[in-house]
Amino acid sequence: MPDHSPLLTELFGNTPVLAHDSTQVSDAEAAQLEVRKMESSDALGLAQCIYRCYGPSYPNPMMYQPQLIAAALRDGSMFSIVALTPQGEVVGHCALSFEDATDPIPEAAKLVVDPRYRGHHISDRIAKVRQSYAQELGIAGYWAACVSNHPFSQDEVISTGGGETGLLINGQPGDVQMAGLSNVSGVRHSLLPFYISIQTKPPLDTLPNQASEQNLQVYLPSYHHAFFTSLMAPLNLQRTVISTASAVKTKKPSQLTTAIAHPGAPAHLRIAVLGDDLVQQLAKEVEKLQPLAPPVIYLDIPLHNPLAAQEIEALELLGFFWAAWLPNFEQGGDVLRLQRLQDQRVNAQDIICARKAGEAVRDHVLAEWQRVQKNAKK
Repeated sequence: MPDHSPLLTELFGNTPVLAHDSTQVSDAEAAQLEVRKMESSDALGLAQCIYRCYGPSYPNPMMYQPQLIAAALRDGSMFSIVALTPQGEVVGHCALSFEDATDPIPEAAKLVVDPRYRGHHISDRIAKVRQSYAQELGIAGYWAACVSNHPFSQDEVISTGGGETGLLINGQPGDVQMAGLSNVSGVRHSLLPFYISIQTKPPLDTLPNQASEQNLQVYLPSYHHAFFTSLMAPLNLQRTVISTASAVKTKKPSQLTTAIAHPGAPAHLRIAVLGDDLVQQLAKEVEKLQPLAPPVIYLDIPLHNPLAAQEIEALELLGFFWAAWLPNFEQGGDVLRLQRLQDQRVNAQDIICARKAGEAVRDHVLAEWQRVQKNAKK
């Protein structure tokens, strides 16, 4: 991970605001916090809060740069909620972030609470305001990737109706250090993805053959159907799950986009066009990524494409397996995020789940990894 220390020194110097002690505030002090939508003028305070929580180890460098934070608020790529003291100090934050302007649903991310204010349900308060904000935006829902070295962020998402949809193994760098918690340095942590549905039910006069969020089609190999159904039920989502489709051959060449923040970071591939040469194209991309040493490679495949079921089976032979179901992630419907572990060091005992349902999802994805490993082409 890049060292942000020079940037932090340039921005903040040695100002006392970065060196608060960890004395816990009282219930009365916590009750005085104002929770509201974030404004551009709060950007410096948020960057300082990030530093108090993570030091220089937070994985997103934008969050140390007030000018970039303010720009994200202005262009709509980030919608944020903050908790502020009566003196205007930012001590809590959460956001809805759109990776791309065309994405129909955002990621609920960047949740931080100042160490002095933990234990007062600040994360629940700001998360509930965020959910109300999401309803104002008119989106179907949002997703979140929660850390697994502790259950607190999972609890916050579960409290707003979130359901587990997979496991992103080794998705977080091992050198992320969160103040006030036990941290294991040098060991990558896994992330638990959740989906939070906020779309209201379709109108009663919706015709049965009309496409809606409630009756989307997904194409999955038959051996994934039972697991997919178990994920779908708690979210009150309805999908028609199909194994194969007739006349799915296409002459279109596949098109992929590849993103990697820096050498040693996870690589993220998205399918712009799903053609019948996907496996060949992907094999080339994986080879190109080798010098950058990504610990894991993610691939998003559109489940609403009739080619998806057969291509998922073929991709498993390259070592890709289930990472996360992402409902409504594209304009056409759902996405399945697959993962291929380049770094095979995984300690399942370090993956802490907030509830039994999460443990069942975790265990299933780990079993899928082992199954695919046995069958993958060497």
